[in-house]
Amino acid sequence: MIGLALAGGGSRGAYQIGVYKALKKCHIKIDGFVGTSIGALNAAMLASNRDKELYNLWKSINIGNIFGFSDNFISNLEKNKVNLKLIKSGLTDFKKIILNKGISLDNYRKVIKDLNIEESLYKSNKDFGLVTVKFPEFKPLYLFKDDIKPKLLNEYIIASCYLPIFKMEKILDNKYYLDGGFYDNIPANALLKKGYDLVYAVNLDAIGVKRPYLDKSKVIEIKPSRNLGSILNVNKDKINKNIELGYFDTLKIIKKLDGYKYIFKKRSEFYYSFLLKNIKKRTLKETQTFFRTTDYKKLIIKSLEYVMKKEGYSYYEIYNPYKVIREIKKMKKKYGVYKFINQISIL
Repeated sequence: MIGLALAGGGSRGAYQIGVYKALKKCHIKIDGFVGTSIGALNAAMLASNRDKELYNLWKSINIGNIFGFSDNFISNLEKNKVNLKLIKSGLTDFKKIILNKGISLDNYRKVIKDLNIEESLYKSNKDFGLVTVKFPEFKPLYLFKDDIKPKLLNEYIIASCYLPIFKMEKILDNKYYLDGGFYDNIPANALLKKGYDLVYAVNLDAIGVKRPYLDKSKVIEIKPSRNLGSILNVNKDKINKNIELGYFDTLKIIKKLDGYKYIFKKRSEFYYSFLLKNIKKRTLKETQTFFRTTDYKKLIIKSLEYVMKKEGYSYYEIYNPYKVIREIKKMKKKYGVYKFINQISIL
């Protein structure tokens, strides 16, 4: 059996939708899903076979509204400028949050309720689990859907997401709960204990406890190759880019593609050595010093990525290194890293 463990990380959770999209593209069938915090909500929807609906939700959802901020404040915040207009537009919202002693869960609770997850989840043959922490005894709870009554599912998902920024309220059994990330932010072990043969673990690089995997040989970790932004990010463009990043980062791992910040079709060490057969020794030495590597394959890929970033190449594509080298040569720039690439041999 193959499982998918989804970490917590607020609005960074959009990345996980891209991951699942890539797994599906590669015909990898997932038998069970487990998540912490926002990962619990994503896992519940994916285990319900509602991945397309989840994708559309992330593409359209207004994260700021869920946190209780007005459209006016969100609009100003998305411009990434801290000015008087932004401060004025947020004062009313912040005052409301302070008087409420935290962000209200009402909007988030409504989003989950409207999804009506319990109806589809309990009809599905896919495993689903989540992690939360009972407070103040700090007791971790690993629960699968067989442990949760359908009518309480929404509250357990909320319990798994309960950060201290929210207004403190008792959720279940007249008890307080904390975000599952306070105990286990990437709950791959929950699936390993159930006997799963392989678990894809999606790490969002967010604050939280990362517990050692019980069997590393059975875990493939997927993590962002670039910064996903704040866990409270409200910028829709950034959320959409994070979905794309999750997709391409996962394709890179599954298909064993080359690259660090960009993605290249797989080529052998010999291929890259051949490209440097006519390189001038001085140019080679200068470039090796600049990138701090004598490995030919790494040297060329790092050089290409350096120029690609300068030239504004999209991150969301799989590149043929030969074509990129040819394109850069046509730029006819003869300094620095460009000079090195100009000396690379291509047919």
